[in-house]
Amino acid sequence: MMSTQRRTTVLHALPDYLLEEVSGFFRTCVDDMDEPDLWDASVVLLTTVSDDATSPVHYHPVRVSVVLEGDVVVNLPRLADAFLVMFGLIYALHLSYPKGLTNTFEFTQKILLGLDDSKLSPKLQTLKNELMLYV
Repeated sequence: MMSTQRRTTVLHALPDYLLEEVSGFFRTCVDDMDEPDLWDASVVLLTTVSDDATSPVHYHPVRVSVVLEGDVVVNLPRLADAFLVMFGLIYALHLSYPKGLTNTFEFTQKILLGLDDSKLSPKLQTLKNELMLYV
């Protein structure tokens, strides 16, 4: 079974590998401070931490909130759980993928979850082929 740290690392690394912009998608706030202004956020995973750590990846957050259209929909204890709930909401509600993260979400949809068997873009096909070398 994959550890929470590994899942968190993979979720942060996938968009970086695919050269996608995550600054508006992965956001962080400190627990005892005011939460960031999310009125302009269509889809965000907001990680709340207990201290002002400078690391972009937090393995033991206070909570991870799924934010849709500026409103917190649900709070969960782990990034992987929040990502799956958020993906499910986007998929079920027919929302657009977050701007700049199309490849990350298509990879999740088509490769990880097997929800669509249509042709992959060359970038995603290359990633799939590289990953299959280790299976």
